[in-house]
Amino acid sequence: MRAIAAPFMSLKRNTLWNLGGSVVPLAAAVAFIPFTLERLGYEAFGVLTLIWGVIGYFSLFDMGVGRALTYQLSRLMAIGRIAEIGPTLRAGMLLTCGAGLVGAGLVWLLAPGLAKHWLKISPALQHDALLAFTIAAIGVVPTTLVSGLRGGLEGLDRFAASNMSRMGLGLWMFALPAWSVYMHGPALWVITLYLVLGRCLVLLGLGWQLSGYVCSGWVSLEKRHLKGLWNYGFWVTVTGVVGPLMVYGDRFFVSAAVGAEQLPLYAIPQEGLLRLLLIPMALTGALLPRLAAIGKEETLLAYRQSNRQVQVSMFVICSLAAALAYPVLALWLSAEFARAALPIVWVMCAGIWINSMAMLPYTLLHAKGNPRLTALFHLAELLLYLLALWILSSQFGLLGAALAWVARVTLDLILLRLAVRVLYAV
Repeated sequence: MRAIAAPFMSLKRNTLWNLGGSVVPLAAAVAFIPFTLERLGYEAFGVLTLIWGVIGYFSLFDMGVGRALTYQLSRLMAIGRIAEIGPTLRAGMLLTCGAGLVGAGLVWLLAPGLAKHWLKISPALQHDALLAFTIAAIGVVPTTLVSGLRGGLEGLDRFAASNMSRMGLGLWMFALPAWSVYMHGPALWVITLYLVLGRCLVLLGLGWQLSGYVCSGWVSLEKRHLKGLWNYGFWVTVTGVVGPLMVYGDRFFVSAAVGAEQLPLYAIPQEGLLRLLLIPMALTGALLPRLAAIGKEETLLAYRQSNRQVQVSMFVICSLAAALAYPVLALWLSAEFARAALPIVWVMCAGIWINSMAMLPYTLLHAKGNPRLTALFHLAELLLYLLALWILSSQFGLLGAALAWVARVTLDLILLRLAVRVLYAV
C-alpha cells in the first residue's frame, strides 16, 4: 500500500501546485484588466493582447525541449541515473537558446508588417506598436529559456519551484501593464519593456534553482544528450509551433478581418476562458512524468480515472462559465461589452470543454514517447483551421472565428482518442 500511496500523494501535491500556479494569473487578470482597458482604449488594448499572444506563443517555441526535459529527466530519476541530469539540462539550454534566437529574428523581421500593414492598426498607433513588437522580439530568448528550465524542474519533481515562477510570470503579465500605464501613460513600448524585464528576472531565479545541476561536470556533455532531446523534442517542437498558432493566431486573423478596435470583444473572453484549461493542464502536467515512469496496467488505470474526472468536472465548470458570463462581464467591464461578447463566450465555453478532454490522450502519447503522432495531427489540423478561420471570420466576424476554433478542437479530440484507442486499447 505504501508504494502505491506515495505516487498518488505526489500526483495530488503536484496537481495542487499546478493549480496554484494557474490561479494567480487568473486573479491578476481579473484585478488589472479593467484599469488597463480603460486607460489604453479598445484599439491599443487590442494590440496589447497581440503582444501577449507573441509572448505566449514563444514561451512554447523552445524546440520542444521543455517537455522533452520533463520526459527525459523523469525517466533518469526513475532508473537512478543521476549523473546524466546535468549534461541533459545543459543540452536542453543550448537547444532552447538556439530556438530563442531563431524566434527573435523571426519576430524582428515581422514587426514592421504587423504594425503597419497586416493588422489594420490606425496610423496614430503604428509607431508605438512597431516599437512594442520589436521589444517583444528581444524578449523571445529569455522566454524560451524560461520554458525549458520549467520543464527541467518538473522532470525533477520540483513542481513547487516551477509554479512559483509561473505565478510570477502570470502576475507580471497583467500587473505590469497596469503599473506602466499608471506611471508612464498609454505607451505600448514601455509596457512591453516591463514584460520582457519580468521574464529576465524569472529566468535568473530558475537558473539559480538548477545551478547545482547545470554547473556540475561541464566536460560530461556529449552529442548523445543533444540527440536524445532532439529526437523527442523535434516533434514536440512542431506541436509547440503549430499548437499555439491555433490558440493565439486567430487573434491576428480577427484583427485583419474586422480591425483591431473590435479585437477586445474576442480576446478578453478568450483570455479568460482559456484559463479554465489550466485546471486539466494542472493534472496532466503532473501526470506526464508519472506516466512516463510506470507500466502499462498502471498507466491505463491512471488514464481512465483521470479522464472521467476531467470530463465531468470541466462540463460543470464550463456550464457555470456560460451561465455567469453576462453578469460577470457586465459587472467587471460594462453591460454593453457583455451583450456584444455573450454569443462568443457561449461558443467558446463549448470549445473549452471539448479541448479539456483532449489533454489526457495528448499527455498519454507524449508520456509514452510518441510526440510525432500529435505533431502530425496538428499539422493536418492547422491547414483546415486556417481555411475555416479565414472564411468564417470574413463572413461572420468574431462569432465565425469562435466557431472555427470549436471545429478545430473537436477534430483534435477525435484524432487523439482514436490514436490512444488503437495504440493502447483505452
